[in-house]
Amino acid sequence: METRPQTVIKMTVVKKNNYCPIFKEGDEIIIKKHCFDVSFNKLERYCYATLADIYPKCNNLRKQPVGSKDYFICRDNGIIEIELERLADEPYDFERKE
Repeated sequence: METRPQTVIKMTVVKKNNYCPIFKEGDEIIIKKHCFDVSFNKLERYCYATLADIYPKCNNLRKQPVGSKDYFICRDNGIIEIELERLADEPYDFERKE
């Protein structure tokens, strides 16, 4: 399969307002072509509510210029605040390798 440039978005937990069993301040997640890049991310778990919030934000951010940012507060009583940033596109082969 041809490797083509894909959108890259960095998610950063910028503030923790209360107890969160999953994230801590400074955690970063790289998202490429709607996929978590597990080679970069050191987290072993992802909050389902946060995943639901990320999806529409990432779709919108993909259409914005590189360097654009968006923010959201966790729907679970605002326990964390997250920044999303659109990074430069990069070649990414997301085919499953056996």
